[in-house]
Amino acid sequence: MKKTLLAVAVAAALPAAAFAQTNVTLYGIADAGVGFVDTDGPGADAAMVVESGYQSTSRFGIRGTEDLGSGLKATFNLEAGVKFDTGASDAAGFWQRRAVVGLAGGFGEVRFGRDYTPGFSAMGTTDVMGYGLLGNWLTYTAQGGISTRVSNGVHYTGTFSGLTIRAMYATGETNDASSGAMAGDKDIDDAFGISAVYAGGPLTIQGYYQEVNGGPLNAGGGIFNSSGTGDSVKQMGIGAGYNFGAFRVTVAYGIADADSGATVTTMAGDKLQALGLGAGLKLGAGELLAQVIQLKVDNPANGLRDPKGTSFGIAYVHPLSKRTNLYATYGMMRNNANSQFAVLASDNRAAAGALGADPQGVAIGIRHLF
Repeated sequence: MKKTLLAVAVAAALPAAAFAQTNVTLYGIADAGVGFVDTDGPGADAAMVVESGYQSTSRFGIRGTEDLGSGLKATFNLEAGVKFDTGASDAAGFWQRRAVVGLAGGFGEVRFGRDYTPGFSAMGTTDVMGYGLLGNWLTYTAQGGISTRVSNGVHYTGTFSGLTIRAMYATGETNDASSGAMAGDKDIDDAFGISAVYAGGPLTIQGYYQEVNGGPLNAGGGIFNSSGTGDSVKQMGIGAGYNFGAFRVTVAYGIADADSGATVTTMAGDKLQALGLGAGLKLGAGELLAQVIQLKVDNPANGLRDPKGTSFGIAYVHPLSKRTNLYATYGMMRNNANSQFAVLASDNRAAAGALGADPQGVAIGIRHLF
């Protein structure tokens, strides 16, 4: 069934007058596979699993535009995650991936709502694995490196002569508290950021800077942990990639640096750094991918010295058509005695079962874009 027919069915409950003037598209990704995960911890540390989203988080969404004339368009996008191994919706919320409405024109696009941060979008351009498969850059971002999305935001994207600029400001919608730990801090849970990505021919260069303030919404929320006093985490990074044709290479560096009252990562340090190198090699119709990323925590709250981990991932992606591919991937995290990093494949992780454990995973699966 064509996308347009599906979109009509999904949008049948929308007001008829509004829908008639809007170009609406239903889209998504269906991704699932079978894998084996070893946490390298005590007791039962290994299991065979069927999981959704090894290469890309499974999702479906509705997006649309209305031509307002004079080069101006109204836009909207609602996107939800779904688990193809269980049929359940994403645990974070039905429309937690994207929920935006805005205006687009020659100036770019301005959106209001929940969307990706500039830093997350920028780092993804120099991840040879595209935020998917074991050993991708989610191994850094999801462990405290980069805030993925923000709610209550104003988001801007504009592309000019190969240079894409993204900026955002999000408000925690918190008043200046009169008492308690938050007293005198009206910036609790606020966030802002900017990124620039240049893509010209075979070369890609990216850089970003953003700040996320602490508070009840961000504390312990999987982005970073905070004392709850509104202290901020500064997230910044750079990267580059070059495509030689049959071979491509990427390099990237990221740092998340917290104020004295805030912390990053599950090991509660005040600084998390990552340096990665990736490569892709065309093999017939498919591509062989490999990436290594080193992570380091400074000043962990548990008093341990210099927690470090090095992830390694390898994958082969074989297209069956323009929208469907098979994949196989293996990844591991080599932790030193004082660290407990996990290694991630898009929507899944192989967690370390204990300090110094070396988790690993392997999976094969299929991804279909619709």
